[in-house]
Amino acid sequence: MAIASNTRLLFMIILLMLVMRNSEARSNHGISTMAEKIDSKTILEKLGYDVSKIAYYRRMLGSDPVRVSPGGPDPQHHY
Repeated sequence: MAIASNTRLLFMIILLMLVMRNSEARSNHGISTMAEKIDSKTILEKLGYDVSKIAYYRRMLGSDPVRVSPGGPDPQHHY
């Protein structure tokens, strides 16, 4: 009786693992995702933002700013 119960349990675990394996590896072939449907420009216009100003500031901030890094630990504080 215990052997049949263990065999049944093992079969159920294997069946569950096979079902989970197929459900985890699904791809979105031909199905558009929510990220593809969102148009940020349209949303910003509906919220009242001036998209041309945002593009201007984005271009200005996109350039590589000159950044100065510190020379290392301060010797007065780190002995």
